[in-house]
Amino acid sequence: MIRICLAAVAALALSACSKAPEDVTARYTLGGGSGSVTVQAAANGDARVESGQQALVHKGDTDYMLITDPKGAFAAKMDDFLAVIGEMMRADGMKPAPTPPQSEYELAKTGTDTLAGIKGDIWKVTPKDPAKGPAGETVEAVISSDPAYAHVGKALAMQTKLGAGMQKLQGGAGNLEKRIEEMLGKGMVLRFDNSLKLDKVEKAPIDAKVFALPTVLDKAALKARLTAARDAAKAAQPPMPVQPSADGAPTAAPAPAPAPAPAPKAK
Repeated sequence: MIRICLAAVAALALSACSKAPEDVTARYTLGGGSGSVTVQAAANGDARVESGQQALVHKGDTDYMLITDPKGAFAAKMDDFLAVIGEMMRADGMKPAPTPPQSEYELAKTGTDTLAGIKGDIWKVTPKDPAKGPAGETVEAVISSDPAYAHVGKALAMQTKLGAGMQKLQGGAGNLEKRIEEMLGKGMVLRFDNSLKLDKVEKAPIDAKVFALPTVLDKAALKARLTAARDAAKAAQPPMPVQPSADGAPTAAPAPAPAPAPAPKAK
């Protein structure tokens, strides 16, 4: 009987000390005051990240891009978006750049720091061999592993995933980028070098409407929509000027690069 009571007391103590995820809104400032990032993360794992005109939503274990074009707003799975962009790039003759020889990097915890009242660990990515690594190639971040903010960290990881996906299309992520991705996956970022810094955190219920999605397009519909937008952008470009050749005969100027697909925008 005494053992049962002690076990019950211990269980209550552990539950009182645990910090389960809860609705959290985190606001960040970009380096140099160039903009801001707002992360809204619900206790159930739904999340929304907004930075300028870009908006990403995590809902039902899936990451979505929110995109606006002349026809209106829509959503697409991030995996579908990256796949379609890759197909369009290859159709335009673009190929991933060859990966040059790279240095090896290591990730290490070097201390602690506190930002916006939240304590975090200082992590650094540095070359394994400083003599071979690029001069000054050190990346530092302060990251909180507090479970109460776990979903904020996962929400920010959507931006990491998007950036890594675009890098892969252009030639693949390097060893430095892989270590940085590992570092950012350790929790909620409080500071990332001099480019991102947490200003404040608000713990309050978030309306479920924040995570509502506009019409979600499948991969085929997404490709048709992005292709139409790209073709419209090309058609809207001014006619190519005529330039004289070396012998005086008129020749067309070099064709401009293909117009990119519309950038993701907030609703």
